[in-house]
Amino acid sequence: MPVEHPRSTWLTIEGVVLILLGIAALAAPLIAGLATAVLIGWLLIMAGILGLLSAFAGRAHVHMGWSIISAIVALVVGVLILFFPLVGTLGLALLIGAYLLLDGAALIGLSFDQRKKHAKAWGWLLVSGIVDIILAIVIVALSAIGSAVFIGIIIGIDLIIAGIALIAVHRTAPTAV
Repeated sequence: MPVEHPRSTWLTIEGVVLILLGIAALAAPLIAGLATAVLIGWLLIMAGILGLLSAFAGRAHVHMGWSIISAIVALVVGVLILFFPLVGTLGLALLIGAYLLLDGAALIGLSFDQRKKHAKAWGWLLVSGIVDIILAIVIVALSAIGSAVFIGIIIGIDLIIAGIALIAVHRTAPTAV
């Protein structure tokens, strides 16, 4: 028996935002791919800085040497991605492929959970998960010729499908996810 939850418009809002971001990524895939690389570069730099601060500020319970090495690796990779974002997208292609594979598996699992709860839009979650897995296979298979443009297209497609799935779940199910 499904559990009743109050419907929230946040799923629809999130879905619409994801669709708009997906359309923007498809309209300018090179920019989307490079932006993804640059964002990840900055995230790694911030992680490296925080790792160094943490290593010197009192991580007595963790080996200081390994903590410093981890932080320096994050810093170096982040800086390299910022200076060479096109080269960084080649490495990111494999990481995005891994993300899409794991996200696809999670969405498929969520779709089966929603099916058990008799949600009408569980099929959209299943389709979204299958599309993620197909995109992961394509990006890994083409990683040698992968580029910022391809990554931008993959990101755009993934955002649009995820947005449609969220809107469908919200509009058709009496219970919210």
